[in-house]
Amino acid sequence: MYRYLWSNGPKEGLEFADYSFDTHFGRPIASYPPRAVLFDYIEGRVNAAGVKDWIRFNTVIRWVSYDPASEKFYVTAHDHEKDSSYTELFDHVVVASGHFSTPNMPYYEGFESFNGRILHAHDFRDAREFTDQDILILGTSYSAEDIGSQCWKYGCRSVTVAHRTAPIGFDWPKNWQEVPALKRVEGKTAYFIDGSSREVDAIILCTGYKHFFNFLPDDLRLVTANRLAAADLYKGVAWVHNPKLFYLGMQDQWFT
Repeated sequence: MYRYLWSNGPKEGLEFADYSFDTHFGRPIASYPPRAVLFDYIEGRVNAAGVKDWIRFNTVIRWVSYDPASEKFYVTAHDHEKDSSYTELFDHVVVASGHFSTPNMPYYEGFESFNGRILHAHDFRDAREFTDQDILILGTSYSAEDIGSQCWKYGCRSVTVAHRTAPIGFDWPKNWQEVPALKRVEGKTAYFIDGSSREVDAIILCTGYKHFFNFLPDDLRLVTANRLAAADLYKGVAWVHNPKLFYLGMQDQWFT
């Protein structure tokens, strides 16, 4: 999460059923909290339930396979502290790794020789890094709107937002422009499909994320776009091809 980030949805849509915001903070708070408040609340819920006692930290899952004969999952993990790998058997596996950690990184002609900075919204940390710069944002969803607004607020010279389908369409400030899709980049000049161009210092890709499960074989791996319902998940959770496997949080998130 980046500096100055606030929730784009009301806290009432994010609240744990068994651990309210009022319980955690001891008093009512505003509906749209900043990131530090949300983090404090989530950490409080984790501590109250003793969740950390069930987590093996500094351990990464390398591979998961299923044996139909024994109806068991073989899970191979690597302990970074001991620098050693091991395999264990489980009756069920829950994939709860989320899908907002592997950026979707589109390529445009000239990116490799762009004389500025290219980054994904995933790596955006502080709008003050772009003070006095002309920035180009690719994408028109929540991140594009919020990151563009923050960069404008903290003194970037201009904001240009390129869209593939339709503009955001707000009444933006005079130094905020919406243009059709990017075609190519030459030096620090961005060219768009309508023939227009713009000099930019940085390109921020607000282009979404990929469902990425490099620890799962094809017969267990969920393949889906970012949508509200995935065809292979019963009730949005159980893997229909093997109901002993579950996925959590794979849907498009409206309140994040």
